[in-house]
Amino acid sequence: MSRIYDMLKQADAGRRAPFEPPPGKLAARVVSVVNNKGGIGKSTIANNLAVYLRALHEDLPILILSLDDQSLVERMFHVDGQSPRESLTAALRRGTLERAICLGQYGIHYVPTCRRVSALKQEIGDPQFMRQTLAHTGRSGVVVLDTKSDLEILTQGALLASDLVLVPVSDHASLQEAERVFGLLDQHGVPRERARVVLSLIDLRVKYREGEQRDLLGLLLSEIRRRGYPLLQSYVSRSPKVESLYSNPEGRAISVLHGAKGSPASDQFYHLAREVFAVLGPPTGTDAEAAGFVS
Repeated sequence: MSRIYDMLKQADAGRRAPFEPPPGKLAARVVSVVNNKGGIGKSTIANNLAVYLRALHEDLPILILSLDDQSLVERMFHVDGQSPRESLTAALRRGTLERAICLGQYGIHYVPTCRRVSALKQEIGDPQFMRQTLAHTGRSGVVVLDTKSDLEILTQGALLASDLVLVPVSDHASLQEAERVFGLLDQHGVPRERARVVLSLIDLRVKYREGEQRDLLGLLLSEIRRRGYPLLQSYVSRSPKVESLYSNPEGRAISVLHGAKGSPASDQFYHLAREVFAVLGPPTGTDAEAAGFVS
């Protein structure tokens, strides 16, 4: 593990551009997890990041929602007896999430997934829709947006609403798709520094020739440096223990913090959450005081 952190620090050293938040900031800080390639841990990162952000600052409100049609959000955060007054799809059509938000496990607020959310792709024309929806919702704290494995209008909405875009990369194919994410930022005039590559589910058993690129990690870091992508010093490794947390007789998904506390995966998510806070900077106003960011 220490070797990986050392390599990430070297790859990031001396070239991180200053973070530039979007103009006209919302009351909440918004973090999205985006890559066109599936199977690289986007939902695992989004859901567990929400839990660790909340654990680090227990008085800071955290809201998570998924623009995918998978059910991991409900399986991790649902509390019996809690149900929204309207669906995510209806809320987005109305332009505010207020009636779709539930209080879930671990003190996290969440919006249940809607199987019909993809239908909105045919209705939404303005990629600023998510930013406008969050502004009308009036949430404070941190909002985490999980996205579908595409770069269509719903995902673009998450990108443009975000203070920070996490771009998971696990292999060469996902790195190529990351190039499309940064291309979208360029297309919309968003500084690339608002996004960060985060290495996810890296298989260190993949070996190459000797030298800097002797394994998959070295190859990816070399390519990330060559392309000039901003990079987090945190990473998330593939873990059978984490995968087991999503399969049990109750059908629930258990967070890494509560199901694998003290494991390497827990240390990785703790490191990731701290770095996300460091990149975003402390929140302002009463939430900052309640969460202990200011004296």
